[in-house]
Amino acid sequence: MTTTTSGSVDRVKHEHAIRREDLTRLRMTLGRLGRVLRQQNDDGLSYALISLLFNIGRNQPVSAGELAASERVSPPSVTRSLNRLIELGYVSRTADPADRRAALIELTPSGADEREQVLKSREVWLEEHLGRLDDTELESLLTALPALERLCDPELPRRP
Repeated sequence: MTTTTSGSVDRVKHEHAIRREDLTRLRMTLGRLGRVLRQQNDDGLSYALISLLFNIGRNQPVSAGELAASERVSPPSVTRSLNRLIELGYVSRTADPADRRAALIELTPSGADEREQVLKSREVWLEEHLGRLDDTELESLLTALPALERLCDPELPRRP
């Protein structure tokens, strides 16, 4: 990949040149699919609360500061969201035994159930919509999964 000093991409060097139209189409389609999947939620939780619920589930026990950093939001924003999740009974806050000034955040059984319900809603939606594809389309999509997974890998090396 060639970049300018400002970091923007001038052009993509690859064995198979990617047309700008295809790059735009891929970006827009993946973004739209992500948004639609995130919207598959029956109980009215906001995207921010669901994201936090999933983050806590992956990293618990976790501090509010760690959550703010990984969510890339301000600590006061995380605190507001955590307070809402605590009100709903989805997370608990306990003193950190290593540092009594800090608190550790974990999912409650209700929070774990809610997280599973959101996952199930997303999987049901995806399964229903995948069922609309013909066999060739479905096979093409499944064949592309390893490449799409590599795109999500933050350690993906750059091509020379």
